[in-house]
Amino acid sequence: MNRSRYVTRPIDATDRAIIAALVGNGRMTVRELAEQIGMSSPSVTERIHKLEDAGAISSYTINVDPTVFGLGVTAHVRLCALPGEAKRVAQMLIDTPEIVEADHVTGEDCFVAKAVVHDVQELETVMDRFLTFSSVDTAIIQSSTVTKRLPKL
Repeated sequence: MNRSRYVTRPIDATDRAIIAALVGNGRMTVRELAEQIGMSSPSVTERIHKLEDAGAISSYTINVDPTVFGLGVTAHVRLCALPGEAKRVAQMLIDTPEIVEADHVTGEDCFVAKAVVHDVQELETVMDRFLTFSSVDTAIIQSSTVTKRLPKL
């Protein structure tokens, strides 16, 4: 396989169909996927391997409903590190298990994160850890209008 040639070529409609199907159901078998998009299983397998090698598919995952575990509050958290504290705040985000996502961003804030906790009191306790090193602003998620989806390719 000429990996560099594949990496540089655009992803075609068949690749998009494979990716969209796997985003919809990552547990689908290659045979089911092949039937769905009208290709042979070996051809689909080869394309999946090429997509993985190219980095277009980087992992396979599951989504878990936090409420099943009693985690009833999810919040977006915006943090603006105090001067000289960005690395410390970044490490604190990494080390805080209640933070399930965190991005270093441009703009007024330094970081945008997502916290998942049992209740508002726990959210307050978690956010208080950051107050010595950054400003903190939270927004509790009431519902999700758009959940994770495949970006327009």
